Amino acid sequence: MSIQNKCSQHLYIHWPFCKNKCHYCDFVSFAKHEKYEQQYHKALCTEIKSYVSKLSGPRKIKTIFFGGGTPSLYPIDLLTELFVVLKNNFDLSDAEEITIEVNPKEVTEKQLSTWRFLGINRLSIGVQVLDDKILANLNRIQTNKDVYSLIEKAFKYFDNVSVDLILGLPGITDEVWNNTLKQIVKWPIKHISVYMLMVHDRTPLSLKLSRGDIKLLSDDEFVDIYDGTVKFLDYHGFKQYELSNFAVPGFESEHNRAYWDHRPYRGFGLSAASFEDNTRFVNLKKLMHYLDIYLLEGELKYSFQEKLGPEQLRMEQLMLGLRQSSGMDLHAMLYLFKEGEQERLSGRLDDLKNQGLIVVENGRVRLALKGMALENEVILSLLSN
Repeated sequence: MSIQNKCSQHLYIHWPFCKNKCHYCDFVSFAKHEKYEQQYHKALCTEIKSYVSKLSGPRKIKTIFFGGGTPSLYPIDLLTELFVVLKNNFDLSDAEEITIEVNPKEVTEKQLSTWRFLGINRLSIGVQVLDDKILANLNRIQTNKDVYSLIEKAFKYFDNVSVDLILGLPGITDEVWNNTLKQIVKWPIKHISVYMLMVHDRTPLSLKLSRGDIKLLSDDEFVDIYDGTVKFLDYHGFKQYELSNFAVPGFESEHNRAYWDHRPYRGFGLSAASFEDNTRFVNLKKLMHYLDIYLLEGELKYSFQEKLGPEQLRMEQLMLGLRQSSGMDLHAMLYLFKEGEQERLSGRLDDLKNQGLIVVENGRVRLALKGMALENEVILSLLSN
């Protein structure tokens, strides 16, 4: 079946606007571009309709994820219009999970109430760390007061709330990190994401690092903190099911699982990625180009499109499989490699096991705690000649 006729069951929707840009952020997002919000919304709706016009099969959706940017800034009237478009073009009757990412700054009860009314049933709150000074130094405008205020209001409307943290932020101490963990496990949240700090080129954070203004954790320090975090969260009932994700059993993110299981998904909006029929798509990345295309032409256009070959699929299956706590079936892993490469892979697995980076048991291969903190190195070792 052609890609245009097969509807993905998992949708991602990108809202690229922010109050300001965090120094570590590498996503396509814009601060102080509010004058483009209405045009962008119209273009987004047109893109969705253009995609659906190519479909001929079922349009049942299981999950939707609103990311950004700061999707909690999506104006209520425009977001309501968007849900009309979604409900007119897809079957959302069996949607299990509709998530919106939320910045804690200035979230109102009206927003929370409207999100719930529209069908959103999961919040993902960007806490990062509970320390005003560290966040201010990263140009993130929220404060602890904002976070506590949102937590107090959120559970009037939502049972399923996730919190995002970033491990390894510059200036953080063991005390600050541990106090953050101790506080969040007191909240009635169901899910925690602990993302490892990545320093991307051409961000203010990378400039500060190059000038020597900040210092990051060493690999050994990083592994120690990660190890302690995993054990602490497990003790408090948050079971790790993926490299960066922990949940009360039964509240794992179904949308993110679609990514890790290599299932098809469709992204809408500026720079949004899609994966369908073993093909990777990335939407247009320049705001004015995106607006021109969808407001004037209404045809699907991409900045990047590539059919994945066997080597790329193998790398992705390894990476995504090992990110999950359950790991990969050993025979399925060996099957990804040609017969002549399987012996080399077995040797690499033995080496990594001896280094304490992986665990091989009950016919499955998974990352050890040390390996989770050094995931990229493990994958590269498995794939190298």
